[in-house]
Amino acid sequence: TIVNQVGALKNMVDAFRQYARMPEPTRQELDLNVLLREVLTLYESLAGWLSVELEANLPHIVGDAAQLRQVIHNLLQNAEDALAETRQPRIVVRSERIAGGIQVSIIDNGLGFPEKLMQRAFEPYVTTKPKGTGLGLVIVKKIMEEHGGSVEIANVVPDGARVTLVFPAMAAQTAAIKAVARA
Repeated sequence: TIVNQVGALKNMVDAFRQYARMPEPTRQELDLNVLLREVLTLYESLAGWLSVELEANLPHIVGDAAQLRQVIHNLLQNAEDALAETRQPRIVVRSERIAGGIQVSIIDNGLGFPEKLMQRAFEPYVTTKPKGTGLGLVIVKKIMEEHGGSVEIANVVPDGARVTLVFPAMAAQTAAIKAVARA
């Protein structure tokens, strides 16, 4: 028990250190679909579960590719973890154009978010995972805000969860990033 607790504390400290010392983003023009495809190649083991629906010819965004990969990995890992006890697991990764930008959704048919967690999901140390640190969604939110975007969570009826990332198109994003930097 002591060894397990020490290991859990070490993981939490490491995650908090990463959150607290997140480096300044190195921004460049990015094709979000290309970035999504790069990350999804690492999830070939989910081939039977994974459905990819990427809208063609999306506007580019300005962002830090490494940080955005971290966001996508975190959300895909969360979706995969939510499917642990699902008979016919399914994850959908979708990108689409919306007014003023791009929306990326990661949808699973797992257990969904517990109702008591919905209002606190982006607070530090809030988790449903036995070995989770409760910093994953906090880091996702911080990265999205630094990119002038946003993140939302919702439960899907009848089963599952959807995490939605909204990125402003490149021109609007540059203005939003400058506003966040001034704050």
